[in-house]
Amino acid sequence: MSWSLLLPDTSGAYEWATMEGAEAQLPIPIPQLVDPASTTLPFLPFVAVHNGVKLWFDDWSEARKRAMAADWELPDLVGTRIGLRRFLAYVDAELISAVAHPRRFVAGLSAVGVQPLQFPAFTARYLFKVRLLRHVRGCVTGRGTAGNHAAVPVDLEPIRRAKIAATVSKGPGTQYTATFAHRRRPRFDEMQFGMGFDDFIDRTSL
Repeated sequence: MSWSLLLPDTSGAYEWATMEGAEAQLPIPIPQLVDPASTTLPFLPFVAVHNGVKLWFDDWSEARKRAMAADWELPDLVGTRIGLRRFLAYVDAELISAVAHPRRFVAGLSAVGVQPLQFPAFTARYLFKVRLLRHVRGCVTGRGTAGNHAAVPVDLEPIRRAKIAATVSKGPGTQYTATFAHRRRPRFDEMQFGMGFDDFIDRTSL
């Protein structure tokens, strides 16, 4: 039914213009615009906000942005260990180990009946693994010889992003501390043939 049939005979130019605007079919593909897989790249951040996305970096690849915007269940996983792992994966980080309270006993670090040593009460402690890159011609300040190379510091952006991912993945009442030393020097009984004391091995627990 045409809306023009609803207009009285006394309608003026304004009423007729309003009717014509209401009947006009605007060429706006709403279903395609709100779909993370088909929306335009400039509109993708707005779709992400609409879908409850809390972790976003402008320098991400288009594929990663679309994947994050389409991850419908991720907002419901906030506050869970699964959610933490999922958020970390988007910033190329990995959860190696976690100690979360209430946990009264940590093997080797506490005695029965007392708070675990080195683990703050009511605070989750995480061991993260991230990849840090250093300029091939640079040196780390304090570890190189002056004059050999320009002092190019290690880029700590991966650590910053992992912290942001862990923050948005936790519940509002949760506190956490993060450790990124995911490698350590081996003990004598852990050394293998050809390994020196200057080598490192992966840590599997806090």
